[in-house]
Amino acid sequence: MEFKLGIENLLQEVPKKPTAMLTNASGVTQDLVQNIDIMIKKGASIKKIFAPEHGIYAALKNGEEVPDETYSGIPVKSIYSAKSHVIDPKDLEDVQSVIYDIQDGGARPYTYISSLKHLLSAAAKAGIGVIVCDRPAPLSGSVVDGPMMQSKFRSFVGIDDFPLRYGMTIGEMAQYFNRDIGADLKISKMSGYRRSHYYDDYLKHYVPPSLNLPTLNSLFVFVGLVLVEASKVSLGRGTPYPFSQFGYPGAHALEIKEEGALFRKTVFIPMLDPLSNQKLEGFAIHMEDRTKFRSISLAIRILKHLYSLRPDDLDFKHLSILYGSDELERDLKDGMSVEEIAETWEPSYQEYMESRSNHLLYE
Repeated sequence: MEFKLGIENLLQEVPKKPTAMLTNASGVTQDLVQNIDIMIKKGASIKKIFAPEHGIYAALKNGEEVPDETYSGIPVKSIYSAKSHVIDPKDLEDVQSVIYDIQDGGARPYTYISSLKHLLSAAAKAGIGVIVCDRPAPLSGSVVDGPMMQSKFRSFVGIDDFPLRYGMTIGEMAQYFNRDIGADLKISKMSGYRRSHYYDDYLKHYVPPSLNLPTLNSLFVFVGLVLVEASKVSLGRGTPYPFSQFGYPGAHALEIKEEGALFRKTVFIPMLDPLSNQKLEGFAIHMEDRTKFRSISLAIRILKHLYSLRPDDLDFKHLSILYGSDELERDLKDGMSVEEIAETWEPSYQEYMESRSNHLLYE
């Protein structure tokens, strides 16, 4: 069967009633045509656009406030400001549905999925429908890895209870979120998709979903090393190679070997915090086999080493929010090995795996 994205299948019968979209620059067809442009060309009545973190052009850095603006004369309303990260149901009163079409990052702290859950909640309150246009799970839809979120640690970078690497497409995740929301949800599925495959098995062109994820391999690094952002370690932000290298004072003493990647000693100077404008020891990450590479284990190895050098360089409150519990803080302080810590993950998400199976859309 010929592969088609969810947006491409939706274009076969474009909704003509007043509609809103939640999207950004990653919402393109296989031929790299922006979804908004082609929807308008086919007669869609798009009244407004909602812009998540990083903005409509996916060009703003992480945490940067997103301004309101316009796109082709259509109002673009920010849903990532200092005041709020949610959609006000009142902003949906003049439309009959909202189309969600963004390339997901495959990692729990990546906030596009958080905006999806907020959209479902707002739409349920407003009594309107949501159409989620499905896209490939970039880290494959068959690998689940990392710690489980505990409910009391939920936040905008951990919006629901599921593992760090959750192994679902964005359409499947929408159904998972909707299990306790009950919104009027429709998934515009992909055609010809198998969940064990990868993004570039289907799409010739990688479109970065945000500024600091410039390559497909950077997504495989991000899903684990996002944990390291709770410490004084540079992940290459403010260099040409974000999420392809990491560094901190004393890093070259780290004994590092992870299956699926090679690590080259390097020295770099990041232009963004943490450790901006400092000459750092570090490692460049060269992916060899993404089916075997697990960057969550790499992150734990880095954090263990940093804790042995300078424990005050770890922000345990922030780490617990990203990790989904305070278990890693205890494990590091107890001196557990990387392997011992990793062994705690799978038993913690067995219930999730059972629930996940009810929401899968593809073989």
